[in-house]
Amino acid sequence: MKQTIVDLRRVMQREGIDAWISPSSDAHQSEYPTEYDKCRRFLSGFTGSAGTLLVMMEEAYLWTDGRYFLQAESELKDSGITLMKMGELGVPSLDELLEEKMKKDEVLGFNGSLLSFSEGKVIANKVVKKGVKLAIGKEITNEVWTDRPKRPHTKVFILEDKYAGKSASKKISEVRERMNGKDLLIVSSLSDIAWLTNLRAFDIQCNPLFLSYFILEMDKAILFIQEESLSDDVREYLSNNGIGIKPYDDFDKSVAAIKSRQIMFDEADVSYKTFISISKKDNANKLYNVLSPVTYLKNIKNDIEVSNMKKSHIRDGVYMAKYMYWLKQQIKNGAKLTEKTASDYLDDLRRGDELFLDLSFPTISGYAENGAIVHYEAEYDTAKELEAKGLYLFDSGATYMDGTTDVTRTISLGENTYEERLHYTLVTIGMLRLLNTTFKRGAIGACLDIKAREALWEYGLDYNHGTGHGVGFVNTVHEAPTSIRNKINKDLYRNLEFEPGMIMSDEPGVYISGKHGIRMEILMTVVEKQDGFLGFESLTMAPIDNEPLLVEVMTKRDIELYNKYQKQVYEAISYGLSEEEKLWLKELTKEI
Repeated sequence: MKQTIVDLRRVMQREGIDAWISPSSDAHQSEYPTEYDKCRRFLSGFTGSAGTLLVMMEEAYLWTDGRYFLQAESELKDSGITLMKMGELGVPSLDELLEEKMKKDEVLGFNGSLLSFSEGKVIANKVVKKGVKLAIGKEITNEVWTDRPKRPHTKVFILEDKYAGKSASKKISEVRERMNGKDLLIVSSLSDIAWLTNLRAFDIQCNPLFLSYFILEMDKAILFIQEESLSDDVREYLSNNGIGIKPYDDFDKSVAAIKSRQIMFDEADVSYKTFISISKKDNANKLYNVLSPVTYLKNIKNDIEVSNMKKSHIRDGVYMAKYMYWLKQQIKNGAKLTEKTASDYLDDLRRGDELFLDLSFPTISGYAENGAIVHYEAEYDTAKELEAKGLYLFDSGATYMDGTTDVTRTISLGENTYEERLHYTLVTIGMLRLLNTTFKRGAIGACLDIKAREALWEYGLDYNHGTGHGVGFVNTVHEAPTSIRNKINKDLYRNLEFEPGMIMSDEPGVYISGKHGIRMEILMTVVEKQDGFLGFESLTMAPIDNEPLLVEVMTKRDIELYNKYQKQVYEAISYGLSEEEKLWLKELTKEI
């Protein structure tokens, strides 16, 4: 039994709490929270980015999705925590299990700031009707986590209009137009606030964000931010863009004081605590739950943002090609490399870029069976040594001043089995078929997901994650709600119809536990095709390894799409390579 769970139960017993929920997010519903906010990781020992822990007096459970099943099984071993594989047949959801197990007059506790209203209301609706009481104020993890890190406050900097494409004042004006006469909009999402203000910082690892809240009214705008994050230049910039400043910790008090107003909010954005505060009867507010207009506008990149993204992806493609060439040569020459020492070389190539800000996420570097762990992160002391055989998967990216990249390639390090080559080819086919599909206006991600999976399905194969996620501009690498997946979002207003300027990933895969993992990923932007139809254009310009391909399972059309992409890659990135690297790339991208 994990000691942190034992210690938490002692506090729960003292406080009269029968069940405690610890989610992955922070008060802004961030996918990747600060070190200060990683309560679920501290309590459970599970390090994946998505998961919810439930601790009861006799049992404990952790829910996570298909990306993390293998990782969670390993990290939760002997912890006394039962893994709940989300989406699997017969696995109850968190709210279903609470409804089943909790009894009248028992107490369910959670930090009301850490659950979004959309999550909190489902849980509350299920248990309150049974007579279960809620305790949502206190964060009892503090009493167990005695050396909890301090809340970060890195210095905020301005993203110039030549990169962002529009000033903050212009963006605020556009958001106000979409408020349809409502009095006030509450914004808790850090990525939304970064986009709206054209400000960035690094309070969260690999995310160019700063802890903040934003309240927008028709005649004023207030940014709630930690004073230590602000320079005189940024204060002046905010004033010039019509944005006032209040301390970060004043947000809850300010929200509680809002009375008799028409308030717009996004239930996936604001916390359960914030909703409870604005919905009190004596406040007499009228509430409008919508997809935030900030989120909507952020998802549709302007022409300057798209142009900058293309530039950043071409430079990033050069680094990818250099890495592939270097790694294949190193392995061929018998160099001793591990998953970690190899990927460090790629990280350093990106860090040398003059516009580099940070990695967009910790590099995933998985050789052989480790490639089957979707979000595997190699460590120096446990990283697997690379050998001159099998497949190597690396998923990586960077945040530059002019764009955000996210690209995955799987490459051959030597001899491959027929199964490895078949799976590799089918995944490559899926990526290229989706990239080259044309679709009618009005389509959502669920309409297109099959294009990436159909070749795999023909062989009885599939992958347990979405096919594509939205990507921010100098922002978060996972940008909701833009997505491509085989399920329709239950909140219908979050199923965004594709529009020109949206940017998303295209990343099918195959994961065979104990053997190999294969994923191929590009980022692409939605573009106009013929009248009434849209399509995609690849931003990613990274070569595809031709060594593991089984050309005989590709159709004539698949071969044409492969040759077309490889030619584009060579023409785009060969300028940045040495003569030796250029000759190698020419051979790698030749027609098949």
